[in-house]
Amino acid sequence: MIQKLEAYFMKDFIEKGGALAIFSIFMFIPVNFLRDVFMILMITLILSHLETRRREGSISELIALPFSYSQIFWFPFVFLIAIITIVQFAISGVIGFSIYAAFSQIVYSLIFLTAYYGFFNILTIVGLSGGSFIWLLWVADITFGSIYPRSQNLYRMISPVYQENEIAAFLFAVTILTISFYLFSKKGVTKRWRKRLSM
Repeated sequence: MIQKLEAYFMKDFIEKGGALAIFSIFMFIPVNFLRDVFMILMITLILSHLETRRREGSISELIALPFSYSQIFWFPFVFLIAIITIVQFAISGVIGFSIYAAFSQIVYSLIFLTAYYGFFNILTIVGLSGGSFIWLLWVADITFGSIYPRSQNLYRMISPVYQENEIAAFLFAVTILTISFYLFSKKGVTKRWRKRLSM
C-alpha cells in the first residue's frame, strides 16, 4: 500500500508539480477567498484526468497502473491532504500565526478540501463537468451562506466556506465524501469499467 501511494505521489509530482507549486505560492496571500479558489484549482488539476476518462469511457491508462478502484479514488485525496497541510504549515511559519491560528487554518482547509473533493466526484459521476460546475457550486455555497439574517442562517453552520460550527461542517464534508465514494464504487466508474472489462 505504502509503495503504491509513493508511486502515485511521484506520478502526480512529475506530471503536475509545476502547476501545484504556482497554486501553493498564491495560497500564501492571506485572503480566505483566494485560498478557496486555489484549493478548488488544485482539486480540478488532480482530478482532471479522472474526469476525462469517465467522459471518454477510456480505462486503458488507469487499468494499466497498479491501483485498485478504491485507491484510484482515495490516493488523489491523500495527495491533496498532504500538499495542502504542508502549504498551510509553511504559511503559518512565514506569516507567524499562533499555534491555535495555524491549527484553525489547517482544519478549515481540510474540511473545505473534503467537501469539494466529494462535490467534484459527484458532479463528474452524474455526467456533469466537475471542472465547470464546481465553481457554480462554490458560488451557491457563498450565496446561501450570505442570506440574512445570518444569525438564523443554519446553512452557515455546515457550509464548507463559512464553517460556523466546525463539527457540523466536518460531518457534512465527510457525508459528501462518503456519498461520492459510494457513487464512484457502486454506481459510477467501477460498475461501468467492470462491464467494459467483461466484454
